[in-house]
Parts: sequence; structure tokens; C-alpha cells
Amino acid sequence: MTERGQGGRLGRFGWAMFDWSNQPIFTLISTFIFAPYFAATVVGDPVEGQSLWGYAQSIAGLMIALLSPILGAIADQTGPRKPWIAAFQVICIVAAAALWFAVPNAPTSTLLITMLAVIALTIGAECSIVFNNAMLPTLVPNERMGRLSGNAWALGYLGGLVTLGIILAGFSFPERPLFGLDKATHEHARIVGPFTAVWIVLFVLPLFLFTPDVPRRTRDH
Repeated sequence: MTERGQGGRLGRFGWAMFDWSNQPIFTLISTFIFAPYFAATVVGDPVEGQSLWGYAQSIAGLMIALLSPILGAIADQTGPRKPWIAAFQVICIVAAAALWFAVPNAPTSTLLITMLAVIALTIGAECSIVFNNAMLPTLVPNERMGRLSGNAWALGYLGGLVTLGIILAGFSFPERPLFGLDKATHEHARIVGPFTAVWIVLFVLPLFLFTPDVPRRTRDH
């Protein structure tokens, strides 16, 4: 059984790497690269595009508000958190990869799929956070929870800067982006989806490999 404060250095490192692995969702997709591209180019009308993006985020926010208390109770009562994190991370990975197909001036069907992917990505990320946060009290004593949480936040912030730098230097600024991507079809902007998916796969692994989980709880008879 995992007791409070028994995470070990590798366990705490794996837990903090969750923030690093998921930060591109917020930095690259929700804020700096994909959101403006969606509004101005995928939709083709910045005003309408911003409205549609807002609708997608509002739907995601409503779903998160409804799900979070339920998931929080599950995280507190049922035991292992990693299976839930894994399930929601798979949703994030698939949804992020699907953004590659968000072509300029997309037809209605592609636009709808893109919005659904954005909604699923946002929900998956936020629900993953619920279960990741639930792991914190088992990793360090109460007096060290703030420090570990702050370190994870800082690591995530750094991850956002690193991924933004990679995208800008490797794909957005060069006339010839890496891997021969075609700027005419905005592949340099669409790549943030698959890039984010691969980033999550690579860097969420320490959580699953090194961070201890709590056992499934059984009812007393």
C-alpha cells in the first residue's frame, strides 16, 4: 500500500512531468498557434472563427464543470488514479493528432470534427488533471505539497516555452519548415496537433513508470 510521502524522487519527478507533458495543449493549441489559425484560416472569417472557438471552449467548460465533482469523488474513493489518467490521456492524444486534418477553409464536416476534437482535447486534459492532483497527497507530506506542486507548475511553464520555441524556430519562422512541410496548406500550423500528441506520449511515461499509485479500495464487510 502506498503511504503518504512514499513517492521517492523518481515518483515525484514522474508526477511533475505530467505538467511538462500536457502543457503544449494549453500553450500551442489553446493559446498561441492553433486557436488563431482555426479562427482566421480554418474557418476563414476571424470573427466567426473566434465565435466558434468560444462555443467549443464553452461546451468543454460546461462538461468539465459537470464532470469534475464526479471524477473528484471517484479519485478520492476508488483507489488507483493511473487508469483514469491513461484513459483521458489517450483522448488527448487522439484528439490532438486529429487537428492535423483541420485544413484551411475547411468544409462543414471537417470544421465540426475539428471542434469536437478541440472539445475532447480540453475535457481530456482537465479531467486528467483531476486525477493527477489526487495523487499528490500520497507522494509527499502535507508541508511539502506546496513545494512539489509549485515545482510541477514551473516545469509545465518551462515546457510550454520550450515547445513554443520549437514550433516557432522549426516550423513557423523558416521559409522551409522542418520535414518539408508545406506552408501553402498551413502544415506548419497544423503540425502542432501531432506534435502535441507525440510530446504527451513521450513525456507522460515517467508518471506511469515511476510514480506509485494507490491500490484499489475494497469495502469492509
